[in-house]
Amino acid sequence: MMRMSWDKIMSEKRIPDKEKNEANRFRSEIESDYHRIIRSASFRRLQDKTQVFPLDQSDFVRTRLTHSLEVSSLAKLMGKQVCQKISEMNLESEEELPDVQKAMEILNCAGLLHDIGNPPFGHFGETAIRNWFKKNLNIKQFHGKPLTDVLDEQQILDLYNFEGNAQALRIITKLHRLIGPNGLHLTSSVMDTIIKYPVNSIEKTQAENNANRTLLQKKIGYFQSEENLFQKIKENTGTGISRNPLCFILEAADDLAYTFADLEDGYNKGMYSYDDLLQVIQSAEDSYGAELLMKLLKDAKELEDSDDDPYKAAVFGWLTKKQLFCVSQITMAFIEHYEEIMTGQFTQELITTGSQGALINNLKKFAFERIYNHSSILRIELMGNEVITFLLDRFVDALISYDSTEDISEIQMKYIQLMSKNYLDNYHEECKSGLSDNQKLYRRLLLATDFVCGMTDSYAKQLYRELNGMG
Repeated sequence: MMRMSWDKIMSEKRIPDKEKNEANRFRSEIESDYHRIIRSASFRRLQDKTQVFPLDQSDFVRTRLTHSLEVSSLAKLMGKQVCQKISEMNLESEEELPDVQKAMEILNCAGLLHDIGNPPFGHFGETAIRNWFKKNLNIKQFHGKPLTDVLDEQQILDLYNFEGNAQALRIITKLHRLIGPNGLHLTSSVMDTIIKYPVNSIEKTQAENNANRTLLQKKIGYFQSEENLFQKIKENTGTGISRNPLCFILEAADDLAYTFADLEDGYNKGMYSYDDLLQVIQSAEDSYGAELLMKLLKDAKELEDSDDDPYKAAVFGWLTKKQLFCVSQITMAFIEHYEEIMTGQFTQELITTGSQGALINNLKKFAFERIYNHSSILRIELMGNEVITFLLDRFVDALISYDSTEDISEIQMKYIQLMSKNYLDNYHEECKSGLSDNQKLYRRLLLATDFVCGMTDSYAKQLYRELNGMG
């Protein structure tokens, strides 16, 4: 593709576009996006959604909300460093240089939004939704036919490959209504920055059988229902079928945030020791990192009149310093691959291509073995699977017959009446355009996932208990 330009990448166009409001003359369009995001219920719900550990009464465990704030902070810092390096190294002409402030504002917003489409109970919630459709789509019937005979290929694959990233696009463009049917009505640059995977479910499935599959084809970035919006966003930003360059920064910030934060939370919960971390660092042949950890322990032990645990102080100090060092190395990786990124040819993760790649991979593997497989996390994943399976059983059953010529029972209508009015309004708004039966059925199935994904952990558990007669 043609080389991307920063002016278009940072497009302030909305879909549909509108003239700048006189009341907004004191703030940019991206700053307006920020206020729309932080005032939205969808963003506030992140405070009651699991990041990794089950939500408990302790005040140190991260939620989706605190994680998103950390991602936003790191992304802004990296964005600032990248823009400054581009200018210092004369990688663009004076007229083509990126606007540093605008880049930081976009990344700030994208960091807050990047997990907004995730269902309750962590990433396993997505797995539970995918598994439900793979198990039930050819069993449930509409007009006497299995749903797999009614839906088209992409609609089926959308459900089999359900993804929080694609759900995020639905939320911000349709489901969370600010004024009218355009969702939060955000700028194209902010929306494009959260589209990590610029492929649909057919393209993703085809890529699975291709030996040259890239990381950008690992998951889906949008559903069939948002395909036109996706194309318009890409047209506005000039990024075509490629990932927005700012998205590489957002992805790296996300990885940095959860890798180091999960290790911090894991240490607090006694899941590993100082010696365990030192061994991981040494196995990555990070001699400077190992020396730093040992020095931090020595310094902590030498502190007088301190009641702090020196081992904890060393581990936490190391995690903080190493994370900041990784920020600078990711910035350098972006600059090193700058032309590939700007021409859409770069398809790797910045975090693993930089000088700290081996260490980051070791830390992730260590976290998987010691933290993500811990019994407390396995329990919430299994509980989440039970809750989500039950809710989809009940609500999909009601939605299949809803708004169709099929009879719908009084019990099924009561389930429909429990659903969000915003989501139901969005469904009926889309149906005004004269959709076919299979297109309407597809959107009713998405309506079920909309409802489930919009739930917090607490609400999903409480609704499950109430519908099971457990109070």
